Amino acid sequence: MNDLAAISKPVHPLRRISLYLPALLGPLAMCAAIIYCRTLGSGPRASLEMQNLAVLLEKIGPVILALAVAVYWGKAIFTRNLSYVVIGTLVGMLLLRELHWRPESDADISIKDAIFPLLGICFVWMLLWRDIIDKPSENWRHTIFFVGALACYALSQMVEKRLFRFIPEEQHIHSQLEESIECAGHCLLLLAAVLGSWRRRRIVVEDRG
Repeated sequence: MNDLAAISKPVHPLRRISLYLPALLGPLAMCAAIIYCRTLGSGPRASLEMQNLAVLLEKIGPVILALAVAVYWGKAIFTRNLSYVVIGTLVGMLLLRELHWRPESDADISIKDAIFPLLGICFVWMLLWRDIIDKPSENWRHTIFFVGALACYALSQMVEKRLFRFIPEEQHIHSQLEESIECAGHCLLLLAAVLGSWRRRRIVVEDRG
């Protein structure tokens, strides 16, 4: 009876709205980058400041992702939650992409070139483990920040494909926009790692003797 009551209990509207709030960080970061670059004006000094911004964001990104990977794997060990194993691996793939490491080979295939197949493998992994990993509603704080991070990465890909070329002088601030949105996504991943459930899982060993 209690199970039926829990299933039929309506979801609070604020809980639904909260799913979309972290996703707004991407557009906000994009707007902040536009405003900052506009305030710099024009000229050599402004160009140097914008370049410094892009370089700074490129350096910060891997640090944030490395922290997120450490937290995810630390939580996976502490909580015995297999969800964090899969997501920690996924974030690790993103970290390798941000390091811009290119192995020596005749084909010269980089981690960046392979990131989408690797992420696809991680999502297939999640589907195969769907019965033993957390449902989105079971770890809501993690879900809202993780979904927000995915939205930021989707927006950064749109910027990379130059879908926002209608913005005045977009070609001059393209890198700053993309890096700002990606850093917003990295921050949301770190928040998801830290604020997600720390509840420990019980391991039940079946005695087949």
